[in-house]
Amino acid sequence: MKKEIAKFLCGLTAWESIVHLWLWLSGALPITYLGFTTTVTVNTIQIIFSAIVSVLLGFYAWRKEN
Repeated sequence: MKKEIAKFLCGLTAWESIVHLWLWLSGALPITYLGFTTTVTVNTIQIIFSAIVSVLLGFYAWRKEN
């Protein structure tokens, strides 16, 4: 069950990384939503962090047990 949850969260964090990459590439930054401002620096951190977490969750979820 834990691996299935990790697979779901892997996809979720990968999607978050893709959305933040799209925001960065489209030139839509800085953007303010509900009083929170996302700058280029904050967005870059979100891209990197989400991608790293997604890769780690993917390794955990799809690794073979011996």
